[in-house]
Amino acid sequence: MLSPPHNPNSHPTRTTLSCNQCDRTFSRPSHLNRHRLTHLPPSRRNTIPCLYCDQTFSRKDVLLRHLRAAHDVDMPTNSSQQKSCYRCVRRKLKCDRALPCRSCAVSTATEPCAYPPIDQAFGIRTQLFEHSYDASTTIHSVGDSRSRHNDQSEFTTESPETFSSLSQTLDPLMLDADQFSPVFSGRPALAGETAMFGPSMNTGVQFDFRCSGFDWLDFDVPDVELAIGCAVGDAGISAPTSLVPGLLPSSPVHPITVDHSKPPVLPWPFEQGQETASARCPLPPLREVLQNSLQSSSGTKTAALEGLVQILSEQKLPKPEDVSERNMAMGIDLLKRLLDVYFSTFQMIQPIFHTPTWSMADCPTMLLATMACIGAVLSSEPNSVELSSSISGFCAPIITWLGVSDSANYSDISYLASLCLHQIYSLGSGNRQLYQNADRTRGVLIGSLRGLGLLRSRPSVQEDTDINGSIATHGTSLEAEWVAWAAREKEVRIAWASFEYDCSLCTLTSRRGAVDLSELPSKLPCMDSLWEAPSASAWAALKSRMPVNSLGASVSSVVGAAIAGTPIPERLSAWAKRLCSQVIGRLLWDLKQLELVSTTEYFGLSSLSTGQKQSKVSLLKALDCLLETMDHPTSTGDLVGYNISSLLCHYSHLYTADDIMDMILYIVRSVASRGSGQDNGVDLARRRLISALGNDPRRARMLAWHAGQIVAVANEYLVSAPCEIMRLFMSYIFIIAFAQYYPRSQHTGPGIQVRLDLPNHHDDQKRVVEEWIQTGGPARIGSAEDILAQGSTKRIIQDAQIMLQRLRSWGLAEKFAKILQCFDNNGE
Repeated sequence: MLSPPHNPNSHPTRTTLSCNQCDRTFSRPSHLNRHRLTHLPPSRRNTIPCLYCDQTFSRKDVLLRHLRAAHDVDMPTNSSQQKSCYRCVRRKLKCDRALPCRSCAVSTATEPCAYPPIDQAFGIRTQLFEHSYDASTTIHSVGDSRSRHNDQSEFTTESPETFSSLSQTLDPLMLDADQFSPVFSGRPALAGETAMFGPSMNTGVQFDFRCSGFDWLDFDVPDVELAIGCAVGDAGISAPTSLVPGLLPSSPVHPITVDHSKPPVLPWPFEQGQETASARCPLPPLREVLQNSLQSSSGTKTAALEGLVQILSEQKLPKPEDVSERNMAMGIDLLKRLLDVYFSTFQMIQPIFHTPTWSMADCPTMLLATMACIGAVLSSEPNSVELSSSISGFCAPIITWLGVSDSANYSDISYLASLCLHQIYSLGSGNRQLYQNADRTRGVLIGSLRGLGLLRSRPSVQEDTDINGSIATHGTSLEAEWVAWAAREKEVRIAWASFEYDCSLCTLTSRRGAVDLSELPSKLPCMDSLWEAPSASAWAALKSRMPVNSLGASVSSVVGAAIAGTPIPERLSAWAKRLCSQVIGRLLWDLKQLELVSTTEYFGLSSLSTGQKQSKVSLLKALDCLLETMDHPTSTGDLVGYNISSLLCHYSHLYTADDIMDMILYIVRSVASRGSGQDNGVDLARRRLISALGNDPRRARMLAWHAGQIVAVANEYLVSAPCEIMRLFMSYIFIIAFAQYYPRSQHTGPGIQVRLDLPNHHDDQKRVVEEWIQTGGPARIGSAEDILAQGSTKRIIQDAQIMLQRLRSWGLAEKFAKILQCFDNNGE
């Protein structure tokens, strides 16, 4: 029997879709949308770029033929492109591709939810092709807003990215080195987001090399042998099992409630002024906990360490007449040496202790332990790395034991100071277990500071009580007034030190900070001369001759003046200026995060890059302004403040130019984790980086100068702190990438010669640098006479490893040195 002729009217429920540009009709919206793209003008027409050359194509099948004919690339056929589970395919059910999927989960069948195996070879070779094709289908949606508004009903297609697909991505922060991070998986990036300060990333292939969320502390590095012939640090020392909270020796723990009076704090807005009873838990004696920690430690068990365990088992140090055992005497002697190192080196970095009134005998042993731990890192003691690791093995159980046994310690400022110092050590240790423990307990530190009111949100940045005028002076002696002022100032300084630690964690891990800028203390730390006054009378005399802001200038006034380009208030300490730089750096970091989460990979908002460009420029100028006011240090403390601020300022210029820096980081992490094997993503990043550096050579040379200034500051005076190690490493990898990928065609003639690692203090040097940035020419750094000459990359890597060797006590330095060695080994 013959089939009847097709009658369009025989299916009244089917909708006929007509093109408003021509007379063609379609039965499916997808067909109509695809047809409408043919009416687009050439400037908005979708093209599919070839990953191996500059040609573009309008059809996927034509591109495939081109790849086979011109580049000998034959895309393999997948044995099975089935993405649903076997049961849903057999029963023709909708599969959400979870494990187990929803259909299998709600069914009563005993058959497991299983999927066909994934052909890894197929996935790797086709991933770049598929993503570039998907990216090309969305470019037209980010054209000029006026055209998009006029044609919204005409040229609207569904985005290939859906919010549900994001819920199944892995957390890149916890990936091992050999895993593939979804942040760098090549999802399409809109052109608006990829250009921060220039159009260098606006190429045909839309890949997202942004590195937000990348955690250096949790990044695995192959165990390679360093070419400099000696270990830089010891990141491989295993942490004792007692370091993790909750792994205290087993003992029946029964919470008991006791009446404990404590000053009113503000843990919740609804409990203002109420006294709460703190919970106490009976635990094993601290001596037993520390003995178990010493036995499980991998370091050398010396008599001095055993004596240190004995004296740290009590809340206060024993009196000299009570020290009869030889081990205890050796432990106290070791403790004194390490504390001397702490005050001579780290006190300048974080001046939180009032040395004129500080006494080792009156200081809690938990705080002494953390100070000694950092002192061991910076000391020249034999086996200082093992020593600091062993002492850290005492610190964590002490902090955990005291917090669990009596929650009132969370309101003790000495306890919070020890918690902050040990977390700083954990960041630089290079030990993943210590870092993760610090990451978990950061909330305890910040939450406790909030409970004490040292961190609290204010309706106005100007609203705060005068922290110095709040101390009563009537009826009290000058000595008591001085001690009370020092105690209050110490609390404020510990809050600021915790904020700076929080900023370091943000920089090292690319995670959002726990401290909000609105809850910072409204006043900065006082002048160093007041803080270091040796007596109450000297303090009072200095105070009477100084302006009010010498006791603590307003944060908002200093930061506001720096952003506006007006003179900042006088009588500010170097640390106070550095803290203002940290505030501005946090603002820049927050802007970058906002730009990232607005992209299609996250929430699909419109681009924020253009609107925030002027804000970034103003904040970077404010950093330059603050740094210029610190250019003439008069003490070692001022020099430390200048160096850290300088590294922060120049590093901010690098990471805000994320279209270049993020491609460099993508290459670094890929080569360090997977070696020099063929990687299409790395090859694409290299080509994009070469294009970015060549499209704006003046900007590239400016960034190279900023990276060189970080090296110059470190050469002049090296500050040994975890965050500074990372900034130094980042500057070197930028210089290495510049030397490797800067187009040689831009290296025109001899030009003017400049040395990038010289401090920019003199006018003559500034003029030479400005001319080099404008015209180019040979540039020297370290032992590399010309960074663009053949073989300069290897010399720069050697210089970087020698620099990191000077920071060998920090395990983090070894991790970065090994990454550089991977570059050298893989011929980068």
